Amino acid sequence: MKELMMKRLSTKTRHVVLGLGLALATPILAQIQSQTVTFPRGASSTTINARIQGDVTRDYIVRAAAGQTMTVSMRATNPSTYFNILPADSDEALFIGSTAGNNYTGRLPRTGAYTVRVYLMRNAARRNEVTNYRLTIGVVGQQGAGQRPGAGGVRPVSISDIKGMNSIAAIDAMTGRGFRDVDSFSSGNSLYGIYFNPRTRQCVQLTNANNRVLDASDIRTHPKCR
Repeated sequence: MKELMMKRLSTKTRHVVLGLGLALATPILAQIQSQTVTFPRGASSTTINARIQGDVTRDYIVRAAAGQTMTVSMRATNPSTYFNILPADSDEALFIGSTAGNNYTGRLPRTGAYTVRVYLMRNAARRNEVTNYRLTIGVVGQQGAGQRPGAGGVRPVSISDIKGMNSIAAIDAMTGRGFRDVDSFSSGNSLYGIYFNPRTRQCVQLTNANNRVLDASDIRTHPKCR
């Protein structure tokens, strides 16, 4: 009888220990706060200044189309602050900041709502550390792979070969094709130039980094494309 009671107690104890072990092994779920990102009228990007602490994670939802180019850059007061980018309808990140850094430029594979997720690394989150950050998100380029017809039936000027050019050579090429430089701005390590062709009414953005054109896209409209 004593031996049977000891076996029952032992079994019960194992169940308690197992349950406790599972509880300890389960990570504490992060507090995810979500907000939809919209761009100011006539702009293709926006900058967000915010703060998170501990295990708080903030999701920024950005709607974009296949073929467009997304740029994301972030500066933070805490070096353990990073962002991931989750594609539309998927939890598998297409960009992981903790391994790739806090600057991203990429052509989007499909249309939908993309998530830019800002977080503190686990060690900093466990210490309940705080970070203030400045996050810039931009989406440019025409939907799909083709170019829109030029205004008034004028055939649009090809820009497909501009990508990959030396930045200085690209400026000369754009000028030679009838474009004029109407605006420029920077984000992180990237420099963006806006070019307008009065004849074809094309409004093109060149994304430059390390003296090379990373992308050339017809963004259709811009306040200075007129």
